Amino acid sequence: MKKSIFNVALLLMTMLLVIGCSSDESAGSSEEGSTEQHVLKLGHVWPNSEIHAQAVEKFKEEVEALTEGKLKIDIYENGSLGNDNELLEGLQIGSADIWVGGAGVLSDSSTTAQIFTVPFMFDSQEHFETVYNGEVGQEISERIADESGNRILSYLTRGSRMLTVDREVNSPEDLSGLKIRVPDSPVFVRSWETLGAAPTPMAFGEVFTALQQGVIDGQENPLSLIYNSKFNEVVDYLIKTEHVREPISIVISDGTFQSLEAELQDALIQAANGEAKAFAAEEVLAGEEGYLTSLEEAGMTIIEPDLSLFQEKLDGFVENQFPEIIEVYEMILSTN
Repeated sequence: MKKSIFNVALLLMTMLLVIGCSSDESAGSSEEGSTEQHVLKLGHVWPNSEIHAQAVEKFKEEVEALTEGKLKIDIYENGSLGNDNELLEGLQIGSADIWVGGAGVLSDSSTTAQIFTVPFMFDSQEHFETVYNGEVGQEISERIADESGNRILSYLTRGSRMLTVDREVNSPEDLSGLKIRVPDSPVFVRSWETLGAAPTPMAFGEVFTALQQGVIDGQENPLSLIYNSKFNEVVDYLIKTEHVREPISIVISDGTFQSLEAELQDALIQAANGEAKAFAAEEVLAGEEGYLTSLEEAGMTIIEPDLSLFQEKLDGFVENQFPEIIEVYEMILSTN
């Protein structure tokens, strides 16, 4: 009898010990859970040969190195997660975590972001860099975060936008009635309307085929994207309008950002302003003449119009059509 009691007691003690060990293991798992790898989905619309697609790879590598693999970035290129607007919407619903693209797309969710695509706002590339890498750029980012819930981690250098079209253009009058593909942004649309064209908003992934089939007469983008998208195969003229200098933005929703530990937040900011930013600036500035030469060798005719004719046509554009951004616009002009 005593032996049976002893055996029961021993069994109970063993069970308690097992339960205690299991509890300890669960607690350990919970603690380990706080150090588990976080995976963020990053989407963009470019082919992987494009400068900023390559910069994104460097951003990914630096994030993962800084966090020793605790934060992983999965890249979805070439619009595989959707077009720019869909990717930006995805930040809010969780289908994407980070979007990298032309900052003007942010104008759908932020009034301040309309500033990014105002034509003929910068006198030079140096003026552009001074604005977006300084206090004015920070002020713009803070306003956009307040208005949209999207946090801009960094601005990357991008070349000025130029027109590629199926005929020679030397003045605004030559644009009359031409269907020019533009991003779906009110500033883009109204500026090209003011110049006399028929702006046609369209997802970037559809542009090559639309040019090929004559659905549109032209499009406008920086040289690197014109070259890497092979637009020279479907239109014959490149017009050096240099009408907009729009930065590339690396954007994360503020909710996703705040859900990360402080060290991971710091790593994202550091990487967004690190090797990727330096690479984009170096490649863009070094490659502009090379792209022009390559496009000319590929058969494109390069036209250098009198830009003052286009600027005069757009005189008073911001004051008359977008007075809500006049304060930021004047801040940019006074920075030069």
